[in-house]
Amino acid sequence: MLVTGTFDWTDVEFDLSDVNFVTDREAGERWTGAPRPVCPGRFSDGNDVYVVTRYEAVRGLFADRRVSNHPPEGVHLDSMRRRGVPEELLKYFDSTIMTMVPEDHRRVRSLIDRAFSVRRVKTLRPRIELLADELLDRMDAEGEADLVAEYAHPISTTVICELLGVDDEYRDQWLKWAEAFTTFVRPDPVILPPALRGMVDTVTRLIGARRARPGDDLISDLVQASDETEKLDEVELVALVLVLVQAGLDTVRHSISLSVFNLLTHPDQLELVKAHPENTVRAVRELMRYSGPIKMALPRFATEPIEVDGVTIPKDGQIQLVVGAANNDPERFTDPRVLDVTRTDNPQLSFAAGDHFCPGASLATAETEIALNKLFARFPDVRLTADPDEVGPRFLKAVTRLPVRLSNPASDAPA
Repeated sequence: MLVTGTFDWTDVEFDLSDVNFVTDREAGERWTGAPRPVCPGRFSDGNDVYVVTRYEAVRGLFADRRVSNHPPEGVHLDSMRRRGVPEELLKYFDSTIMTMVPEDHRRVRSLIDRAFSVRRVKTLRPRIELLADELLDRMDAEGEADLVAEYAHPISTTVICELLGVDDEYRDQWLKWAEAFTTFVRPDPVILPPALRGMVDTVTRLIGARRARPGDDLISDLVQASDETEKLDEVELVALVLVLVQAGLDTVRHSISLSVFNLLTHPDQLELVKAHPENTVRAVRELMRYSGPIKMALPRFATEPIEVDGVTIPKDGQIQLVVGAANNDPERFTDPRVLDVTRTDNPQLSFAAGDHFCPGASLATAETEIALNKLFARFPDVRLTADPDEVGPRFLKAVTRLPVRLSNPASDAPA
């Protein structure tokens, strides 16, 4: 049982276990639009958390050695059980790179850093560009399209699955499974167990296939590392592949979708992106800061009492870092609620910081940059055909569809 300190947790507004809260657009604006003092909250599994939102505090805790991603004994297993993870699968979800003790995290992280390095991402750019072109070729230039289903989703799915070595036959099914299990939303207890069993079974079969016949992909490399060294046991291998596929699908799909949505609803910024495609990487960083897909960091735990902004978080206290609020802190960013794709001073925290900085940050940025440049070069007059309030994000509920008309009928009409 976690120590909850002197706060009163009987009536908290920040409640990730409440589906009405995590899908409330106004709540999202309150909790990610600006920082506030450290306060009590509740995680999606019902655990009490200390909610931290101020930029300097969030950044400091990312790097603080007194804070660990590894939960106290039994806490993570109990959390998984409460969220509906089947007993026989607990070992895989209790062994992920995101919740390991520091020495195990360093051991496993060393196996994937090269695959997601800046140099490696440069070699992937031609494939991402070709993929974007192919997807745009399939669209009716004079018609409408859903840029989530027809563009953001296939880009994110294809790139991560090709990099890892996930066969075509599993890709669409994997997306359905992945949507059943997200960190910050309480899952459906009926849908979750078969989804997780499907994910684990598929990864186990992929590992067996690559062990029998290695390919030029990351799963083959990880299988070799597992078989020839002591850096990765079989459970860790399955858990690592699960995390990499899930993160590659979700983060990039939502990054592309949200970036397009925010540019279409800020036409002045869209014109800047179209006029200066060489600066789109900078624009992507600003779009991530302004309203990116990553609004919450994974839970952290105090390994000893820590004082944060005058509040003492006790040993084993669970900490929820609200990255979205930190990225909109007026003490760190000038006019933070203004989307400014020319912003240069932008140390946003969407990909975390310190030892747990996201290894896929360079790849996610490149995929989003290429997707934006290709889309707006091909269809410069693209525009939403639905009310932004209807299709826009709702706090932790991402953009799920993005209906657009690709061309301007007036510009197509003969002179």
